[in-house]
Amino acid sequence: MAYEAHITRAEFWVHDDSPITFEEIKALDLPDGFSAEENCVVNTKNPFGEMSADLGKCIVFTKADGVKQYLVFTGGVPSFVMRSEEDARPFIALAEMLGAKVQGDDGEVYE
Repeated sequence: MAYEAHITRAEFWVHDDSPITFEEIKALDLPDGFSAEENCVVNTKNPFGEMSADLGKCIVFTKADGVKQYLVFTGGVPSFVMRSEEDARPFIALAEMLGAKVQGDDGEVYE
């Protein structure tokens, strides 16, 4: 089951009055596997055909097997989908570079 996680400097991500921005992350010397995309479009196939979604500005992490994870900026605090705690590892490193943390919907912190 997938779960949403967030990168925040706030005590609880919902109350982040000054969320991390795309521009702030883009200005970093991003670790290997990360890229900043101004116009991120995701194309997927399912049993009903092909679909695409425009994510706008996003940070993409490409795993060694080519699978991509997307840090999106819709709704304030940047968020990504976690299918396992392993998915959080690259984003934990990114959060540390920002003096932030990765936090789940219910407030749990991933280290």
